[in-house]
Amino acid sequence: MKLESTTQKLGHIGGRVFLATTTTIAAIAGLLGLMYLAMFTEYRYTRDFAFEASIAVPLDTVPNIHGTIGESTVRYSTVLIESNEALLGARTAAAVSEGLYFLLFIFGCISVILICRRLWKNKPFTVLAQWSLMGLGTLAAVTALLSPWLKDLSSHLAAVALGFPNNGQNVQDYSGGSSWITTFAEFSFQDANHALLALGIVLVLLSLIFRRGTAMQDDADGLV
Repeated sequence: MKLESTTQKLGHIGGRVFLATTTTIAAIAGLLGLMYLAMFTEYRYTRDFAFEASIAVPLDTVPNIHGTIGESTVRYSTVLIESNEALLGARTAAAVSEGLYFLLFIFGCISVILICRRLWKNKPFTVLAQWSLMGLGTLAAVTALLSPWLKDLSSHLAAVALGFPNNGQNVQDYSGGSSWITTFAEFSFQDANHALLALGIVLVLLSLIFRRGTAMQDDADGLV
């Protein structure tokens, strides 16, 4: 009997240590995520803006890009464009696109802390935990849908603002083999982050399970 009591106490202490450690790690990770969010946002507005776009050329022609030493094989797919212009719209779209992932990570850390706090009090099923999972799942789904689109929109806004031709009709010297780039501003579900979207749906479903668990826990507490 005494051995069982000692084992239970050790298990209880071990559980408390685990929750405290997990909470500390989540808090540190959340602060690091917040720091990186601020850093990357500042980077977007203060450094040269760079984006990739697909390159296109008139029929039966290729871009005139080649090396001067030896022989090389060149495959044309995208071009990397950098500019130190203001490009406020493009920079904002890119900052939001990246910031959504950081916000998702920070909110996830907060959710871990809240759930650990409820476990510390031996009440894992609470309305707070339920809404934390619901919010996390919703934010994951929103990030999965909007972040890739905002990245494409950022490239499109930058290309337009910088005056890059985006179709053959805008090329000044079409017959001379000039090239143009292709960017898109339309939303496409095909470009969404489907893995993250699936994870968001799972988290929303899990929050509904927590809702049922909260009701059962309240009923159990009422019987005590």
